[in-house]
Amino acid sequence: MDDDDFGGFEAAETFDGGNGETQTTSPAIPWAAFPTVSGVHLSPSSPEIVLDHDHSSAIGCLSSDAIISSPENTPENSIVSQTIPKAQIQQSTHTHLDISLFPLGLTDEKSNGTIALVNDSEDPGANVSNIQLQQKISSLEIKLKVSEEEKQRIKKDVESLMEKHNVLEKGFLKEKEQEAISFQDRYKELQAAHRDIYLLALLQSSVKQQVEAIEKQYISAIEKQAHKCEELLNAQHQRLLEMLDTEKELLKEKIKEALIQHSQEQKEILEKCLEEERQRNKEALVSAAKLEKEAMKDAVLKAIEEERKHLEKAHAEERELWKTEHAKDQEKVSQEIQKAIQEQRKISQETVKAAIIEEQKRSEKAVEEAVKRTRDELIEYIKEQKRLDQVIRQRSLSSLELFLSCAQKQLSALIATEPVDIE
Repeated sequence: MDDDDFGGFEAAETFDGGNGETQTTSPAIPWAAFPTVSGVHLSPSSPEIVLDHDHSSAIGCLSSDAIISSPENTPENSIVSQTIPKAQIQQSTHTHLDISLFPLGLTDEKSNGTIALVNDSEDPGANVSNIQLQQKISSLEIKLKVSEEEKQRIKKDVESLMEKHNVLEKGFLKEKEQEAISFQDRYKELQAAHRDIYLLALLQSSVKQQVEAIEKQYISAIEKQAHKCEELLNAQHQRLLEMLDTEKELLKEKIKEALIQHSQEQKEILEKCLEEERQRNKEALVSAAKLEKEAMKDAVLKAIEEERKHLEKAHAEERELWKTEHAKDQEKVSQEIQKAIQEQRKISQETVKAAIIEEQKRSEKAVEEAVKRTRDELIEYIKEQKRLDQVIRQRSLSSLELFLSCAQKQLSALIATEPVDIE
Protein backbone atom coordinates (compact mmCIF):
# COMPACT_ATOMS: atom_id res chain seq x y z
CA MET A 1 0.00 0.00 0.00
CA ASP A 2 1.51 3.36 -1.10
CA ASP A 3 1.65 6.60 0.85
CA ASP A 4 -0.13 8.51 -1.94
CA ASP A 5 -3.30 6.42 -1.54
CA PHE A 6 -4.16 7.98 1.79
CA GLY A 7 -1.94 11.00 1.62
CA GLY A 8 0.68 9.46 3.93
CA PHE A 9 1.14 10.10 7.63
CA GLU A 10 2.36 13.63 8.11
CA ALA A 11 5.56 14.28 10.03
CA ALA A 12 5.18 15.10 13.67
CA GLU A 13 5.15 18.83 14.21
CA THR A 14 6.23 20.50 17.41
CA PHE A 15 3.45 22.35 19.19
CA ASP A 16 3.26 24.18 22.48
CA GLY A 17 2.27 22.20 25.54
CA GLY A 18 0.39 23.31 28.59
CA ASN A 19 3.32 25.44 30.00
CA GLY A 20 4.85 26.60 26.73
CA GLU A 21 7.45 23.77 26.67
CA THR A 22 8.86 22.21 23.52
CA GLN A 23 7.82 18.71 22.48
CA THR A 24 9.70 15.68 21.22
CA THR A 25 8.65 12.76 19.08
CA SER A 26 7.94 9.48 20.77
CA PRO A 27 10.27 6.61 19.76
CA ALA A 28 7.41 4.10 19.79
CA ILE A 29 5.17 6.39 17.68
CA PRO A 30 7.39 8.30 15.23
CA TRP A 31 4.60 10.62 14.06
CA ALA A 32 3.32 11.59 17.54
CA ALA A 33 4.71 14.37 19.73
CA PHE A 34 4.78 14.59 23.54
CA PRO A 35 5.94 17.45 25.78
CA THR A 36 9.42 17.08 27.30
CA VAL A 37 10.09 17.54 30.99
CA SER A 38 12.66 20.33 31.14
CA GLY A 39 13.67 19.68 34.74
CA VAL A 40 12.55 19.10 38.30
CA HIS A 41 12.72 22.35 40.28
CA LEU A 42 12.82 22.48 44.04
CA SER A 43 11.23 25.07 46.26
CA PRO A 44 12.91 28.49 46.53
CA SER A 45 13.96 27.75 50.11
CA SER A 46 16.69 25.35 48.84
CA PRO A 47 18.42 27.08 45.93
CA GLU A 48 21.65 25.15 46.46
CA ILE A 49 20.15 21.73 45.75
CA VAL A 50 19.05 21.50 42.12
CA LEU A 51 18.61 18.40 40.03
CA ASP A 52 20.78 17.93 37.01
CA HIS A 53 19.04 19.20 33.85
CA ASP A 54 20.61 16.57 31.65
CA HIS A 55 19.39 13.69 33.82
CA SER A 56 15.93 15.14 34.42
CA SER A 57 15.33 15.69 30.70
CA ALA A 58 15.63 11.95 30.14
CA ILE A 59 12.40 11.37 32.11
CA GLY A 60 10.22 12.77 29.27
CA CYS A 61 11.88 10.69 26.53
CA LEU A 62 13.02 7.10 26.04
CA SER A 63 16.41 5.72 25.01
CA SER A 64 17.72 6.38 21.53
CA ASP A 65 17.88 2.66 20.83
CA ALA A 66 14.07 2.48 20.88
CA ILE A 67 13.76 4.89 17.90
CA ILE A 68 13.05 2.85 14.80
CA SER A 69 12.41 5.20 11.93
CA SER A 70 11.60 8.82 11.09
CA PRO A 71 8.08 10.04 10.11
CA GLU A 72 9.19 10.18 6.46
CA ASN A 73 9.17 6.34 6.25
CA THR A 74 6.25 4.39 4.84
CA PRO A 75 3.13 3.53 6.89
CA GLU A 76 4.32 -0.09 7.07
CA ASN A 77 7.33 0.97 9.18
CA SER A 78 5.01 3.07 11.36
CA ILE A 79 2.75 0.06 11.95
CA VAL A 80 5.81 -2.03 12.87
CA SER A 81 6.96 0.66 15.28
CA GLN A 82 3.56 0.57 16.98
CA THR A 83 3.98 -3.12 17.84
CA ILE A 84 7.17 -2.64 19.92
CA PRO A 85 7.00 -4.46 23.25
CA LYS A 86 5.98 -2.16 26.04
CA ALA A 87 8.38 -3.77 28.56
CA GLN A 88 11.35 -2.02 26.87
CA ILE A 89 9.62 1.35 27.32
CA GLN A 90 9.04 0.74 31.03
CA GLN A 91 12.68 -0.44 31.59
CA SER A 92 14.06 2.66 29.88
CA THR A 93 11.89 4.95 32.01
CA HIS A 94 12.98 3.27 35.28
CA THR A 95 16.70 3.57 34.37
CA HIS A 96 16.32 7.27 33.66
CA LEU A 97 14.57 7.79 36.99
CA ASP A 98 17.47 6.18 38.85
CA ILE A 99 19.99 8.33 36.94
CA SER A 100 18.07 11.53 37.60
CA LEU A 101 17.94 10.95 41.35
CA PHE A 102 21.63 10.00 41.70
CA PRO A 103 23.06 13.55 42.24
CA LEU A 104 20.99 13.97 45.37
CA GLY A 105 22.89 11.12 47.04
CA LEU A 106 26.21 12.77 46.20
CA THR A 107 25.15 15.99 47.88
CA ASP A 108 24.31 14.06 51.09
CA GLU A 109 27.79 12.49 51.23
CA LYS A 110 29.47 15.85 50.67
CA SER A 111 27.53 17.40 53.55
CA ASN A 112 28.57 14.56 55.90
CA GLY A 113 32.24 15.05 54.90
CA THR A 114 32.13 18.75 55.68
CA ILE A 115 30.60 18.07 59.10
CA ALA A 116 33.47 15.67 59.97
CA LEU A 117 36.12 18.21 58.92
CA VAL A 118 34.57 20.87 61.11
CA ASN A 119 34.63 18.58 64.16
CA ASP A 120 38.34 17.77 63.65
CA SER A 121 39.36 21.41 63.46
CA GLU A 122 38.04 22.60 66.83
CA ASP A 123 39.90 25.76 67.79
CA PRO A 124 38.93 28.13 70.58
CA GLY A 125 39.11 31.09 68.23
CA ALA A 126 36.73 29.53 65.75
CA ASN A 127 33.66 29.07 67.99
CA VAL A 128 31.77 31.72 66.18
CA SER A 129 32.54 30.13 62.87
CA ASN A 130 31.58 26.72 64.27
CA ILE A 131 28.28 28.08 65.48
CA GLN A 132 27.68 29.57 62.09
CA LEU A 133 28.67 26.29 60.47
CA GLN A 134 26.36 24.38 62.78
CA GLN A 135 23.55 26.75 61.94
CA LYS A 136 24.28 26.29 58.25
CA ILE A 137 24.48 22.54 58.75
CA SER A 138 21.17 22.52 60.60
CA SER A 139 19.64 24.63 57.88
CA LEU A 140 21.12 22.30 55.28
CA GLU A 141 19.73 19.29 57.13
CA ILE A 142 16.33 20.89 57.16
CA LYS A 143 16.66 21.65 53.49
CA LEU A 144 17.79 18.08 52.87
CA LYS A 145 14.74 16.73 54.67
CA VAL A 146 12.56 19.03 52.68
CA SER A 147 14.34 18.01 49.49
CA GLU A 148 13.91 14.33 50.37
CA GLU A 149 10.21 14.88 50.95
CA GLU A 150 9.98 16.75 47.69
CA LYS A 151 12.01 13.99 46.03
CA GLN A 152 9.54 11.36 47.25
CA ARG A 153 6.63 13.50 46.18
CA ILE A 154 8.25 14.03 42.79
CA LYS A 155 8.83 10.26 42.50
CA LYS A 156 5.18 9.64 43.19
CA ASP A 157 4.15 12.32 40.70
CA VAL A 158 6.54 10.90 38.10
CA GLU A 159 5.22 7.38 38.65
CA SER A 160 1.63 8.56 38.34
CA LEU A 161 2.52 10.55 35.23
CA MET A 162 4.28 7.54 33.73
CA GLU A 163 1.28 5.35 34.47
CA LYS A 164 -0.98 7.90 32.81
CA HIS A 165 1.46 8.17 29.94
CA ASN A 166 1.48 4.39 29.50
CA VAL A 167 -2.32 4.26 29.59
CA LEU A 168 -2.57 7.08 27.07
CA GLU A 169 0.08 5.43 24.89
CA LYS A 170 -1.83 2.16 24.94
CA GLY A 171 -5.09 3.86 24.05
CA PHE A 172 -3.41 5.94 21.37
CA LEU A 173 -1.73 2.86 19.89
CA LYS A 174 -5.04 1.01 19.84
CA GLU A 175 -6.78 3.92 18.18
CA LYS A 176 -4.07 4.25 15.55
CA GLU A 177 -4.09 0.50 14.90
CA GLN A 178 -7.86 0.63 14.43
CA GLU A 179 -7.51 3.68 12.19
CA ALA A 180 -4.82 1.93 10.13
CA ILE A 181 -7.03 -1.15 9.78
CA SER A 182 -10.01 1.03 8.82
CA PHE A 183 -7.84 2.91 6.30
CA GLN A 184 -6.68 -0.38 4.80
CA ASP A 185 -10.27 -1.62 4.55
CA ARG A 186 -11.35 1.68 3.05
CA TYR A 187 -8.47 1.55 0.55
CA LYS A 188 -9.45 -1.97 -0.46
CA GLU A 189 -13.09 -0.91 -0.85
CA LEU A 190 -12.04 2.09 -2.94
CA GLN A 191 -9.84 -0.11 -5.13
CA ALA A 192 -12.73 -2.53 -5.63
CA ALA A 193 -15.08 0.38 -6.36
CA HIS A 194 -12.59 1.84 -8.85
CA ARG A 195 -12.34 -1.52 -10.59
CA ASP A 196 -16.13 -1.85 -10.69
CA ILE A 197 -16.48 1.67 -12.04
CA TYR A 198 -13.84 1.00 -14.69
CA LEU A 199 -15.64 -2.18 -15.73
CA LEU A 200 -18.97 -0.35 -15.81
CA ALA A 201 -17.47 2.41 -17.94
CA LEU A 202 -16.09 -0.16 -20.36
CA LEU A 203 -19.45 -1.93 -20.49
CA GLN A 204 -21.28 1.36 -21.04
CA SER A 205 -18.96 2.35 -23.87
CA SER A 206 -19.35 -1.05 -25.54
CA VAL A 207 -23.12 -0.96 -25.06
CA LYS A 208 -23.28 2.56 -26.50
CA GLN A 209 -21.32 1.46 -29.56
CA GLN A 210 -23.59 -1.54 -30.04
CA VAL A 211 -26.69 0.61 -29.56
CA GLU A 212 -25.46 3.15 -32.10
CA ALA A 213 -24.75 0.42 -34.65
CA ILE A 214 -28.16 -1.16 -34.05
CA GLU A 215 -29.85 2.25 -34.31
CA LYS A 216 -28.17 2.91 -37.64
CA GLN A 217 -29.29 -0.50 -38.93
CA TYR A 218 -32.83 0.09 -37.70
CA ILE A 219 -32.94 3.56 -39.25
CA SER A 220 -31.82 2.26 -42.65
CA ALA A 221 -34.32 -0.64 -42.49
CA ILE A 222 -37.12 1.72 -41.41
CA GLU A 223 -36.37 4.10 -44.28
CA LYS A 224 -36.52 1.25 -46.79
CA GLN A 225 -39.78 -0.03 -45.34
CA ALA A 226 -41.19 3.51 -45.33
CA HIS A 227 -40.47 3.94 -49.05
CA LYS A 228 -42.10 0.60 -49.81
CA CYS A 229 -45.12 1.47 -47.66
CA GLU A 230 -45.51 4.84 -49.39
CA GLU A 231 -45.53 3.18 -52.80
CA LEU A 232 -48.08 0.60 -51.67
CA LEU A 233 -50.26 3.28 -50.07
CA ASN A 234 -50.23 5.40 -53.20
CA ALA A 235 -51.28 2.43 -55.33
CA GLN A 236 -54.02 1.50 -52.88
CA HIS A 237 -55.19 5.12 -52.76
CA GLN A 238 -55.59 5.27 -56.51
CA ARG A 239 -57.48 1.95 -56.54
CA LEU A 240 -59.77 3.16 -53.77
CA LEU A 241 -60.48 6.41 -55.62
CA GLU A 242 -61.49 4.46 -58.72
CA MET A 243 -63.70 2.15 -56.66
CA LEU A 244 -65.32 5.13 -54.95
CA ASP A 245 -66.14 6.82 -58.25
CA THR A 246 -67.85 3.71 -59.60
CA GLU A 247 -69.75 3.17 -56.34
CA LYS A 248 -70.85 6.84 -56.28
CA GLU A 249 -72.40 6.54 -59.73
CA LEU A 250 -74.22 3.33 -58.80
CA LEU A 251 -75.45 4.85 -55.56
CA LYS A 252 -76.74 7.96 -57.33
CA GLU A 253 -78.87 5.84 -59.68
CA LYS A 254 -80.20 3.71 -56.83
CA ILE A 255 -80.98 6.81 -54.74
CA LYS A 256 -82.93 8.41 -57.58
CA GLU A 257 -85.05 5.29 -58.07
CA ALA A 258 -85.64 4.95 -54.31
CA LEU A 259 -86.63 8.63 -54.02
CA ILE A 260 -89.16 8.32 -56.84
CA GLN A 261 -90.75 5.25 -55.25
CA HIS A 262 -90.74 6.87 -51.82
CA SER A 263 -92.37 10.06 -53.12
CA GLN A 264 -95.17 8.06 -54.79
CA GLU A 265 -95.81 6.07 -51.62
CA GLN A 266 -95.83 9.26 -49.52
CA LYS A 267 -98.32 10.91 -51.87
CA GLU A 268 -100.72 7.96 -51.61
CA ILE A 269 -100.41 7.89 -47.83
CA LEU A 270 -100.99 11.66 -47.59
CA GLU A 271 -104.12 11.48 -49.74
CA LYS A 272 -105.60 8.76 -47.56
CA CYS A 273 -104.76 10.65 -44.37
CA LEU A 274 -106.29 13.87 -45.72
CA GLU A 275 -109.56 12.14 -46.58
CA GLU A 276 -109.77 10.54 -43.15
CA GLU A 277 -109.01 13.84 -41.42
CA ARG A 278 -111.66 15.68 -43.46
CA GLN A 279 -114.33 13.19 -42.43
CA ARG A 280 -113.24 13.35 -38.81
CA ASN A 281 -113.28 17.16 -38.84
CA LYS A 282 -116.81 17.27 -40.29
CA GLU A 283 -118.13 14.90 -37.63
CA ALA A 284 -116.31 16.77 -34.90
CA LEU A 285 -117.65 20.15 -36.11
CA VAL A 286 -121.25 18.90 -36.18
CA SER A 287 -121.04 17.43 -32.71
CA ALA A 288 -119.24 20.51 -31.38
CA ALA A 289 -121.85 22.85 -32.86
CA LYS A 290 -124.68 20.91 -31.23
CA LEU A 291 -122.93 20.88 -27.91
CA GLU A 292 -122.17 24.58 -28.13
CA LYS A 293 -125.78 25.41 -28.95
CA GLU A 294 -127.08 23.46 -25.98
CA ALA A 295 -124.42 24.93 -23.73
CA MET A 296 -125.16 28.49 -24.91
CA LYS A 297 -128.89 28.04 -24.36
CA ASP A 298 -128.36 26.75 -20.86
CA ALA A 299 -125.87 29.50 -20.10
CA VAL A 300 -128.19 32.25 -21.41
CA LEU A 301 -131.13 30.98 -19.40
CA LYS A 302 -129.05 30.67 -16.27
CA ALA A 303 -127.62 34.14 -16.76
CA ILE A 304 -131.09 35.67 -17.25
CA GLU A 305 -132.41 34.02 -14.10
CA GLU A 306 -129.36 35.09 -12.11
CA GLU A 307 -129.71 38.69 -13.34
CA ARG A 308 -133.38 38.77 -12.37
CA LYS A 309 -132.62 37.44 -8.93
CA HIS A 310 -129.79 39.88 -8.52
CA LEU A 311 -131.95 42.85 -9.59
CA GLU A 312 -134.75 41.81 -7.26
CA LYS A 313 -132.33 41.57 -4.39
CA ALA A 314 -130.84 44.96 -5.25
CA HIS A 315 -134.30 46.61 -5.40
CA ALA A 316 -135.29 45.06 -2.07
CA GLU A 317 -132.07 46.21 -0.46
CA GLU A 318 -132.49 49.73 -1.87
CA ARG A 319 -136.09 49.92 -0.56
CA GLU A 320 -134.98 48.81 2.88
CA LEU A 321 -132.20 51.37 2.88
CA TRP A 322 -134.58 54.12 1.79
CA LYS A 323 -137.06 53.18 4.51
CA THR A 324 -134.38 53.16 7.20
CA GLU A 325 -132.99 56.50 6.03
CA HIS A 326 -136.50 58.03 5.83
CA ALA A 327 -137.27 56.86 9.38
CA LYS A 328 -133.99 58.26 10.60
CA ASP A 329 -134.72 61.62 8.94
CA GLN A 330 -138.19 61.79 10.49
CA GLU A 331 -136.76 61.01 13.92
CA LYS A 332 -134.16 63.72 13.45
CA VAL A 333 -136.80 66.27 12.43
CA SER A 334 -139.01 65.42 15.40
CA GLN A 335 -136.04 65.65 17.73
CA GLU A 336 -135.11 69.03 16.30
CA ILE A 337 -138.67 70.26 16.68
CA GLN A 338 -138.78 69.12 20.29
CA LYS A 339 -135.47 70.78 20.99
CA ALA A 340 -136.66 74.03 19.42
CA ILE A 341 -139.89 73.94 21.44
CA GLN A 342 -138.01 73.38 24.66
CA GLU A 343 -135.67 76.24 23.89
CA GLN A 344 -138.55 78.52 23.10
CA ARG A 345 -140.29 77.53 26.30
CA LYS A 346 -137.21 78.34 28.30
CA ILE A 347 -136.82 81.67 26.55
CA SER A 348 -140.49 82.52 27.03
CA GLN A 349 -140.33 81.67 30.72
CA GLU A 350 -137.40 83.99 31.18
CA THR A 351 -138.97 86.92 29.41
CA VAL A 352 -141.26 89.28 31.04
CA LYS A 353 -144.77 88.11 31.82
CA ALA A 354 -146.09 90.94 29.76
CA ALA A 355 -144.55 89.62 26.51
CA ILE A 356 -145.70 86.01 27.03
CA ILE A 357 -148.64 86.31 24.64
CA GLU A 358 -146.55 87.91 21.92
CA GLU A 359 -143.83 85.33 22.28
CA GLN A 360 -146.35 82.51 22.14
CA LYS A 361 -147.70 83.89 18.87
CA ARG A 362 -144.26 84.29 17.46
CA SER A 363 -143.36 80.78 18.56
CA GLU A 364 -146.42 79.34 16.95
CA LYS A 365 -145.62 81.14 13.73
CA ALA A 366 -142.04 79.88 13.90
CA VAL A 367 -143.28 76.35 14.54
CA GLU A 368 -145.58 76.51 11.57
CA GLU A 369 -142.79 77.82 9.37
CA ALA A 370 -140.44 75.10 10.61
CA VAL A 371 -143.05 72.45 9.95
CA LYS A 372 -143.55 73.80 6.49
CA ARG A 373 -139.85 73.84 5.87
CA THR A 374 -139.43 70.28 7.12
CA ARG A 375 -142.34 69.14 4.99
CA ASP A 376 -140.84 70.81 1.92
CA GLU A 377 -137.44 69.24 2.64
CA LEU A 378 -139.01 65.81 3.08
CA ILE A 379 -140.94 66.16 -0.18
CA GLU A 380 -137.77 67.15 -2.03
CA TYR A 381 -135.85 64.25 -0.46
CA ILE A 382 -138.55 61.78 -1.49
CA LYS A 383 -138.48 63.13 -5.05
CA GLU A 384 -134.72 62.74 -5.23
CA GLN A 385 -134.95 59.16 -3.93
CA LYS A 386 -137.55 58.33 -6.54
CA ARG A 387 -135.40 59.85 -9.26
CA LEU A 388 -132.39 57.82 -8.09
CA ASP A 389 -134.49 54.63 -8.07
CA GLN A 390 -135.60 55.32 -11.62
CA VAL A 391 -131.99 55.90 -12.72
CA ILE A 392 -130.90 52.61 -11.13
CA ARG A 393 -133.78 50.75 -12.76
CA GLN A 394 -132.98 52.26 -16.14
CA ARG A 395 -129.35 51.20 -15.81
CA SER A 396 -130.29 47.64 -14.87
CA LEU A 397 -132.79 47.49 -17.70
CA SER A 398 -130.22 48.78 -20.19
CA SER A 399 -127.72 46.14 -19.02
CA LEU A 400 -130.38 43.47 -19.44
CA GLU A 401 -131.19 44.75 -22.91
CA LEU A 402 -127.50 44.62 -23.87
CA PHE A 403 -127.13 41.11 -22.49
CA LEU A 404 -130.27 39.93 -24.30
CA SER A 405 -129.19 41.56 -27.55
CA CYS A 406 -125.79 39.82 -27.31
CA ALA A 407 -127.49 36.51 -26.62
CA GLN A 408 -129.83 37.01 -29.58
CA LYS A 409 -126.88 37.78 -31.84
CA GLN A 410 -125.05 34.63 -30.70
CA LEU A 411 -128.17 32.53 -31.21
CA SER A 412 -128.72 34.00 -34.66
CA ALA A 413 -125.09 33.30 -35.55
CA LEU A 414 -125.41 29.71 -34.36
CA ILE A 415 -128.66 29.28 -36.29
CA ALA A 416 -127.00 30.69 -39.40
CA THR A 417 -124.06 28.25 -39.11
CA GLU A 418 -126.27 25.15 -38.70
CA PRO A 419 -127.45 24.84 -42.35
CA VAL A 420 -123.93 25.39 -43.66
CA ASP A 421 -122.64 22.49 -41.55
CA ILE A 422 -125.51 20.29 -42.62
CA GLU A 423 -124.85 21.08 -46.31
